[in-house]
Amino acid sequence: MLAKKKTIAFKIEPVYGTDSVPTGAEAILTSGLSVTPYEGSRVSRDVDRPQLGNSEEINTGPYATVTFDVELAGAGAAGTAPAWGSLLRACAFSETIDAGVDVRYLPVSDGFESGTIYFLLDGELQKMPGCRGTVSFKLEKGALPKMSFTFTGLYQRPAAGTFAPDWSNFQPPLPVNEQNTNTFTVFGYDAVASTFEIDMGNEVTYRNLIGDEGVILSDRKPKGKVVIDAPRLGDKDFFADVESHNGLTTGAIEIEHGTVAGQIINISAPKGQLSGLTHSDSDGFAAYDMSAIYLPVAGDDEVMIIVK
Repeated sequence: MLAKKKTIAFKIEPVYGTDSVPTGAEAILTSGLSVTPYEGSRVSRDVDRPQLGNSEEINTGPYATVTFDVELAGAGAAGTAPAWGSLLRACAFSETIDAGVDVRYLPVSDGFESGTIYFLLDGELQKMPGCRGTVSFKLEKGALPKMSFTFTGLYQRPAAGTFAPDWSNFQPPLPVNEQNTNTFTVFGYDAVASTFEIDMGNEVTYRNLIGDEGVILSDRKPKGKVVIDAPRLGDKDFFADVESHNGLTTGAIEIEHGTVAGQIINISAPKGQLSGLTHSDSDGFAAYDMSAIYLPVAGDDEVMIIVK
């Protein structure tokens, strides 16, 4: 088998752990696809013998994990769910479609959805129902914006199989630059920036108990960082915003990528806390590399992704 001949398809499940039978129409356009098809906790039998040596090990709960990147691009038309929207839904996001206007994704604390992944490797197909995961977003100067996903699902043995991937709903990404990314504000300051990152930090756990097996989402701790050209203190004093020993300052962080309807992605965090600041060099300019955590306001609103 050839390692490069690989792809996945993904489809939301109507009932947790029930194979939703994704087809080529649900194929995901990925990069850096990596699958661990069989893992889990192992225990040794530790039997007594009159000689030295190992005892056999037994996997007490096999599962599978999948990691990959997806280009962050619009849906092609405003108010249409993007081809990658189902992936966010299985990472504890709700999806609200306003036809012809926009599609909004917000984190949820219950009613978690799941999906089935079909992993195709050169004519061999592994089905992984019950997948849930976490996602991070990265927009960096001179690069293509991307989302990085990690999913955990139930194990099934691979068998011969195939599907014909159709990626026609995936739109080409726009590079991160002044022409395409013209909104980046940090605590009300219109920044000259080189990096924006958010990691949703979902806690994903495989459980195999008497009477129940599944992948659960038990918490999230969104965090990230921004890297911006350092402003003069008279223009914006970020040291006052970073300090927490003299009080606590929070503020909104927002980025918008794309300028034409159908290509626009807006990511906002209404209540960010800058939790650290280091100096760095950005093409010879002094820069602030600031870590951040993202806090709820009313709940389930730490981060919002709008596709419009």
